[in-house]
Amino acid sequence: MAFFPIILKGISGIFLQSIILREIFSSFFGNELLFSIVISYYLLGGALGSYIFRKIRNYIRNYIFLTILEILLLIFFIPLLRFSSNISQLLSNLRFFIFSFLLSFSCGFFEGGRFILLSFLYKDERSSGKVYGFEGIGFLIGGFLFYFLLFFKKDIFFLILFSSFFNFLTILYFKKSLNIISILILILCLTIISEKIELATLAKKYTGFDIVENQETFFNKITVIKKENQYIFLSNGFQEWTNQTDYFSVKNIAFFSLAYCKKNERVGIYGNPEIIEEIKKYNVREIYFFDIDKEKFKFINKYLLKSDINQVYFLNDINRFLKENKIKFDCFVINSGLPMTIRENYFFTQEFFEKIKENTENLLIVLPGTYDYLGQTLLNFHSSIYNTGKKYFKNQQVIFTYPMMIVFSNNELKLNKLLSADWEFFNDNYLNFVTDEIKKKQYFEKLIDITDNLNEISNQTCLYNSILYYISCFSSKLEKILNKFFSVLNKMKNFMPIIFIILFFISLFSFRCPYLNIIFTNGFSSLTFETIFIFLFQIYYGFVYGFISGIIGIFMTGLSFGSLISVLKSHSKKTVYNSEIIHFLFYLFTYLLLSKIRPYLFLIFFSGFFTGWEFGIISYLVRKENIVETTGKLYSIDLIGALFSSLFLPVLLIPLFGIYNCLLLIVVLKFSNFLRLNFLF
Repeated sequence: MAFFPIILKGISGIFLQSIILREIFSSFFGNELLFSIVISYYLLGGALGSYIFRKIRNYIRNYIFLTILEILLLIFFIPLLRFSSNISQLLSNLRFFIFSFLLSFSCGFFEGGRFILLSFLYKDERSSGKVYGFEGIGFLIGGFLFYFLLFFKKDIFFLILFSSFFNFLTILYFKKSLNIISILILILCLTIISEKIELATLAKKYTGFDIVENQETFFNKITVIKKENQYIFLSNGFQEWTNQTDYFSVKNIAFFSLAYCKKNERVGIYGNPEIIEEIKKYNVREIYFFDIDKEKFKFINKYLLKSDINQVYFLNDINRFLKENKIKFDCFVINSGLPMTIRENYFFTQEFFEKIKENTENLLIVLPGTYDYLGQTLLNFHSSIYNTGKKYFKNQQVIFTYPMMIVFSNNELKLNKLLSADWEFFNDNYLNFVTDEIKKKQYFEKLIDITDNLNEISNQTCLYNSILYYISCFSSKLEKILNKFFSVLNKMKNFMPIIFIILFFISLFSFRCPYLNIIFTNGFSSLTFETIFIFLFQIYYGFVYGFISGIIGIFMTGLSFGSLISVLKSHSKKTVYNSEIIHFLFYLFTYLLLSKIRPYLFLIFFSGFFTGWEFGIISYLVRKENIVETTGKLYSIDLIGALFSSLFLPVLLIPLFGIYNCLLLIVVLKFSNFLRLNFLF
């Protein structure tokens, strides 16, 4: 029964990671790139914890101490994280880095230490495969348990208490006492009032507002707050819309969405739903509103729309809709503002433009900024949109109103002045002013002067410029530094083959022991692949927020199988060489495959399988004293490799190489490994 606490530790571990990721995402606009930042803190703590505790002898007492401390830390820091981002305050990047670091690093440290302390249960084994494998089984169970619990209890504190229950069960394995049993019963009792605890902490976060709705979905943390007669809809902590809209902005978007259309029977919308009511005034026969999160629709109906919605169709899977339905929109409107997530950025990529051009007469995009002031970052954003759009549409019309808009079409764009019922507002003077040809020429000249890249799934130019603009709101100096940094990266793309060769030789000679080099590159490669897979999964399916525990669980399933199979027989140096060749071929295959098709879950399983398989083999070959010390050292190196991935992947490697070419980087590293083994053996 020694495997029992290790499996339970795996269950609580995946709960812990998912809770931290979800809570930080929902406090700081839900950007997937934060995944790597948060995980880097976690991995740094895990590497230190596993390395420090590998020589501890009184493992039971230390394990109990770390477990209790971890639970108390999580319960304390989640409310603190919420209190620190009160809606009445300016959201501080500094607070985010401080609190996410303290929470993620500390929990990672405790998890790394607890993993090594539990390996004492298998100290007489020849390989670390069982410890690694049984934790993987726990991650598998916990990953899908977390996923399905969201169906029934959609508040974070219930999940925290549920995770704490599993943690205390592991203590019961070592110390069966009435106090531990009493605590377990207390935790179960607290789950009954978890929703009240959740609302109490959120009430502090939204001081001055009444919390009307609060719901965790697979895609977002949705909150509706109220002040007097104003309802504000928040998704992942950021305002998406309010029932007291900017009248002139909504009026402009609705009119110019239709003013260049030959007819106004069918309109598609992605983004802010505030324009639906205004568009309905133009007697549009069918309005299609797309959002991946179905839960949002009931809030839109309840708090935003004022009239019947017979002609409004709410749909969640736009790619499936475009593939299966042959209807053509008169206009498709994208008014989501700056894309701050990978999912939102997808709707500005050439991959989406290529699809939508077959299904719409006109494509209207609402642009951030105004004609009077467009800083360098917003100009870069506009340039990327313009260059991407003109690749698929022959004609463009810019409207210099509030907000700015650009219409793309393969038909002649002719303004229909008779469309408007509000002729006093949309009079000749106003229309001539906002469609001025001199302004248009000056604007396009600015965009053409910028040699910016197209916005693609692999090269997410608009997303990075959006993040830079967000940073500029807090620190113009930091924004300028990062802007120069990304400009340098764009220039370096011309030397990509040379950079790959340099990285190849660095990997070839980085560690004196080739086995340690394999463990390091496995940590780097597995997390890089897992992160890229999560990004692509979010782009195509849009629900990584809810299914992230499932993806990690599938990866850990593969890791568990690989680790447990590795202990079934003795191994030689030749085994490592053969496994590296297979590893190389697998990543080469995925590089060729993922650039053509959507990500499939079996790929993440096999990535985990080969990682666990090699960890077990190498721990068998390098063991000198006891398995605990060997596991601690190898586990730390594995986590440091993963740490390098989490630190450099989102801010350096993806901007430099693109998402798909980062997969090619893994191929290069694996090739250097088996080439080095070939020279040695």
